[in-house]
Amino acid sequence: MASAQELFLEHANNPGFDPTVAELRRSLTAAKQEALTQVRTIQQENLKQAMPGLYERIVVTTIQIAAHVGLGVGLALESLDEVHSQTSLSLFSREIREMMTETGVSLKRRHSNRIAKLVAEIEAQRLAWRHNHEFLSWLGFRRDDARYPPQNRRDRLEAFKVQQRLLASRDAVITKLGIPLTVALEGHDRFMLANRWHLPPAPEHAVERYVWPLLSLQSGPVAMLEFARLEYDAFVDSGGAKDQARALFEKIAAAFKHQLADALEYLPEDARAGVIV
Repeated sequence: MASAQELFLEHANNPGFDPTVAELRRSLTAAKQEALTQVRTIQQENLKQAMPGLYERIVVTTIQIAAHVGLGVGLALESLDEVHSQTSLSLFSREIREMMTETGVSLKRRHSNRIAKLVAEIEAQRLAWRHNHEFLSWLGFRRDDARYPPQNRRDRLEAFKVQQRLLASRDAVITKLGIPLTVALEGHDRFMLANRWHLPPAPEHAVERYVWPLLSLQSGPVAMLEFARLEYDAFVDSGGAKDQARALFEKIAAAFKHQLADALEYLPEDARAGVIV
């Protein structure tokens, strides 16, 4: 029987390996793209009616993939597809993600089988840590902004309970997926945030981009992936050529695939199983 890592790589490297799973993956990406289109074209008051159905379709398709390949492999494939399609729930505004959170809570209560409940819970926690990374991006990196003096930013971070909520979401996912895969998913979700704070391509920020991944205390490949993400943002912000930016992005996607594959070696047993029962 193939390991979770082997199964992930079979699907990641050969989309035709299992046509059923391949079609579900395409459907999941299409559902996210449709939701993003709806957000851009539907008036705000109508989104509250449309978004629950759109998000439910996304979660249900994720459940179906997990039922075929296992929870860990399914979430890893979903994240890898998000990188290649550049279509992620991280691209939605906080207000839209809050609508999704309400639907996610309802789905978690409604489903009775184990994998469906796990997927709904994990997706709800991922929405929560996206919110908190957004607050960190807004308040944590504004040292030179006179509108937000340090004490004001600290007070806001405390008021939003960013520390407690972020760590609670992280711990909840760790218990279900293990530390390495949780690290991979959280780093991916932060990087995909449409409004993540960028360190401008100035000399002093080049030092910060060098130091921060090292202070994450992660393994070499994970730290190097963070270096690549930070340098990609700086390259794009400096007006670098699009073909070179695309090449840098493809390197990030390849490194992320390796991170996911390595993480799948450390899955808890419950996260390896598929088949809804």
